[in-house]
Amino acid sequence: MELLLSSAFDHISSYDPATVRRGLRHIEGLLVKLCRPYTSESMSPSPSKSDEPSTAAGFDSLVAHDPAYQEFLRLQDGFEWNLAIRLVACLERLLGQDSNDLTTLLILSTLDLLQGVLLVHPPSRRVFARAVNMTILLDLLEPQSSSPAIQGATVNTLVCALVEEWPNVRVRSVLTILHTNCANAFKTFEALDGLESICTLFKRKDTEKEVKLRILEFLFFYLIPEPQATQPSSSPHRAKIKNTPPGDSGWSDSSDVSGNGHHIRTTQEKQHMLRKYLSNVDSLVNELRQSKPFGNLMI
Repeated sequence: MELLLSSAFDHISSYDPATVRRGLRHIEGLLVKLCRPYTSESMSPSPSKSDEPSTAAGFDSLVAHDPAYQEFLRLQDGFEWNLAIRLVACLERLLGQDSNDLTTLLILSTLDLLQGVLLVHPPSRRVFARAVNMTILLDLLEPQSSSPAIQGATVNTLVCALVEEWPNVRVRSVLTILHTNCANAFKTFEALDGLESICTLFKRKDTEKEVKLRILEFLFFYLIPEPQATQPSSSPHRAKIKNTPPGDSGWSDSSDVSGNGHHIRTTQEKQHMLRKYLSNVDSLVNELRQSKPFGNLMI
């Protein structure tokens, strides 16, 4: 597997579009194979079980226990073989090339693969806790430099990068810096004015309807309360941050933090932030409460 990944990395590091395309296809082939179990049970499923509701769960279980899949996850835990890092670097190179149909196709393919990697290997989402990587996604939302197809795919990638990774959504708190001995806080989505970028694109008259629907889905996702925010204030996993340097977080000094040291927010707090850029935030929250696209959440 190392040999295959090494070859793919060499290809997608190229500035030749045809070579990059071959590398992306190699990665796609690898992911497809990894998500198919290689057991006799999966090769010849019983017809009587094909219609059972538990089929999907059984399929996932087979994949999760496949030795090749486990080896892939082990390699992804390290910097040398991490696909997300290489795909983000590939995106950066593609952004620097002339805009044409081939470049657009390569960017779309890279974004699709990145989404798959972030879902298959959740720890890779931490790549976007770095401002330099998050900036690349935000650059792809710029109407002047990307097509509607790229904008929609980028919004989907943002969801994959931020789901269950709230430290990627906002800057790390002072408490996190102390715990990890970091010299500086990571500036990510909120710190890079990601909300303003995505809301500006949403409000533009020339933004295509499909892209606006993707952004609307993203805003629903963003507005859901973070799990720790519903815990009682007496919980040992919560704390108060005081004397935070101005501009570090963008909200009051009394913001709660989770046991992992990152800020958590309620839907109401995020409503307040979105009101800076959108006038119909209350309608969005009401729709979120009524339609419940993410199940029964305390909103």
